[in-house]
Amino acid sequence: LFHEKENFLTEEELQVVDNYILTADFPWYYQQHATSDLFPFHSHVIFARDADGGGDQYEPVSNSALSSWVTPIVKRYSEQYLNKPATSIFRACINSTHGWNLPYPFIEPHVDHKFDHMNLLIYLNDDVKEGGETLLFDKYLCEGMEKYNYTVDDYDQVQIMHSIKPQKGKALCFDGKLFHGVNNFKSDTRRIV
Repeated sequence: LFHEKENFLTEEELQVVDNYILTADFPWYYQQHATSDLFPFHSHVIFARDADGGGDQYEPVSNSALSSWVTPIVKRYSEQYLNKPATSIFRACINSTHGWNLPYPFIEPHVDHKFDHMNLLIYLNDDVKEGGETLLFDKYLCEGMEKYNYTVDDYDQVQIMHSIKPQKGKALCFDGKLFHGVNNFKSDTRRIV
């Protein structure tokens, strides 16, 4: 269902995190809409999502010099833990969330793509001490389903199956058709994946 590997990033990769990504000079871009306007965040797009709906035939274009940092990480994970080569990266971005001062326990459960894929998250900091876990829900996107996210009004229709705590350098991989989200946390800290 999912696999997590602590201390996955190498010392050299962690140096990029500490000396570039976590600095005040790293370029972040405000995103008002994630699953809805309720949960804004900042991102740095490395490979953009397919806006035209080309599905698994889409060849993303890099928007960042970090593509040469991310690609070997994805390939290494795929070969070591999925026992197969990574054939495509459909989307890659670094997300920075700061928690939300809202009464909702987590962001809306969602899937990122409609086609078969794996999600690989790499936690780049561990500033969040309470909350901020990646949540895997009891819903799986099946052929013919029209629902790609559950709104805050639908929370009674989903159950949390697994809660994975963020830890700097940890990799988390799961089937991309599994609905997932983030547990809410205090807005005075940030979670970077």
